Amino acid sequence: MPKTTNDQRWNQMVNKIITSVIIAILAGILAPESTSAGEKLGLIIVAHGSPRPEWNTPVLNIEKEVKSILSERGDNPFSQIRVALMEFCEPSINTVINGFEDDGMDKVYVVPLFIAPSGHSLFDVPTILGLYSDRETLETLKEEGAAIADTRIKITVGPTLNTGNVLKEILLTRVMELSTEPESEAVVLLAHGDESFEPIWSSMCREIGAYVCSETGIPYFDYAFVEIGQSFISEGVPIILEAAGKHQKTIVVGIYLSMGVHNMAQNSTLDCGKMKIASRELFSDKNVHFAERGLLPDGRISDWIVDRALEWVEGLK
Repeated sequence: MPKTTNDQRWNQMVNKIITSVIIAILAGILAPESTSAGEKLGLIIVAHGSPRPEWNTPVLNIEKEVKSILSERGDNPFSQIRVALMEFCEPSINTVINGFEDDGMDKVYVVPLFIAPSGHSLFDVPTILGLYSDRETLETLKEEGAAIADTRIKITVGPTLNTGNVLKEILLTRVMELSTEPESEAVVLLAHGDESFEPIWSSMCREIGAYVCSETGIPYFDYAFVEIGQSFISEGVPIILEAAGKHQKTIVVGIYLSMGVHNMAQNSTLDCGKMKIASRELFSDKNVHFAERGLLPDGRISDWIVDRALEWVEGLK
């Protein structure tokens, strides 16, 4: 079987993106321009999901928070609001869509609660929603146990969390929770990353880092993409040690929805053949502080979701 080159992978990704854009444009052209009287609107907040309940709980709690915010703002336009999980456990996307079908929803706005554009937000979620299809994505999702929705509901998918300032504001808070003497500190941002969308992720990290430094007076920042810890040793540790070698204190925060980076730093291992070194030993003589909290829990995420959802409703008028 011939190898797929980087250029071929890039071309395949570009073709997928172009196809998605064309589908979205055609859907917008063919769809009704406004909401008819009596149409029922639904809101679905989609997150990745985890086999670990402690990661899912803060995400599932968003459902109640969003309902509360909409109630406080008055005139909630949504008949149903649900959180759905893409993988691992219920409520799945398909389960929620089926429930919306039973309740007679006409139009649904889906907020993909992912950090930035990625294969998950641009291909997996739309495929599960029945909005996009290619054989490779379908086969992968079915192998992972995902059910593909078959619905008459008109679905619109919104942006990821890198839209607006919510990431900057929350990460500023996370850094300030650990900062004591900004002028002698450094900040390192850790994120999952997606090599197919690396320019977008890098731009996001640079913007967040520059914002945090300008607001705190911290003179130095850097970032690394470490997945959910798999690349912490190879990609994260060198960046952190470089920062620690230049500054008296290094603050490491993660751009993850419901996961901090403290456990990642404690539980990773450098494998040197017969010798294994725990990552925490690499920092034992360094003044490095790892954030224990992710983005959640934080009410600003729910406010951001409500803002995006109401923008969509306003566009239907």
